[in-house]
Amino acid sequence: MFALIKRNTKIYFANKPGVIMSCFGALISFVIYIGFLQQNLVSSWQNVSHAKQLLDLWMLGGIVSIAGITTSFQALGQMVNDKESRAIDDMKLTALNPISESMAYVVSATIVSFLMQIITFAVMAVYFSVVDKADVVHNAYLPCLGFMLLGALGATLLNLIIVMFINSSTTYSRLSAVIGAAAGFMVATYMPYGTLSKTAQNIVKLFPSSYEAASFRSLLLNKLSQQDVPTRMRDQLIEYLGIHFKFGSHQLNNFDNALVMIGMIVLLAVIIVILALLLNRKKK
Repeated sequence: MFALIKRNTKIYFANKPGVIMSCFGALISFVIYIGFLQQNLVSSWQNVSHAKQLLDLWMLGGIVSIAGITTSFQALGQMVNDKESRAIDDMKLTALNPISESMAYVVSATIVSFLMQIITFAVMAVYFSVVDKADVVHNAYLPCLGFMLLGALGATLLNLIIVMFINSSTTYSRLSAVIGAAAGFMVATYMPYGTLSKTAQNIVKLFPSSYEAASFRSLLLNKLSQQDVPTRMRDQLIEYLGIHFKFGSHQLNNFDNALVMIGMIVLLAVIIVILALLLNRKKK
């Protein structure tokens, strides 16, 4: 299993164009923000101190979460290639059972997603710091790493459920483009959470990465939003930017987000195990 994990990870990083394309969704969000969204939002928030810095850090949280979704899906493309080339049939001659085989793809894709999120975070943080003086507080780094790991695993498991039913690289490539474009909507980045309808907000809450993005935004914006921002306006910002989700009257904090993500990960893992056993039985 460890040999398969190492092999999948090496193949991903050896394909430089594929690595760049896997960040396509994050790049779309960045271009939309810099080209269109930033100035419009800043001009409408003239009464908010540090509005540009607030928005930069809000976008940073979304971009990193998007990168986690798209890069894990790209990494799982090796599973499709192995099915198409019948290499996955050769693996059945080894001691790997269907669950261990799926776990190897999950672990390698999670590693890829986690590392690419760190790289994306570092690049975007440096850019926003240099251009707009939007600095990340030092005590946010460690919690952000924890949420990156949870987000990477959650996104990978969700993507794996899709990839398990794909047997053609052509189908995979088309779906990859769709997921790259849709990832920004999954974590309420193309449009702020508060502008979405109730139905759209409920859909956003179905994705583990949306809780990762919300936690990033909470960690990154907490100190800045407390500076010269009245309490009432701060509450409006929290609602509008999707910094804390609500279930009924209960507003989730970062610990709640972590628990929700862990619950989703367990549920997705159970679904994958069941699907792996059913698909293996069907092939027999």
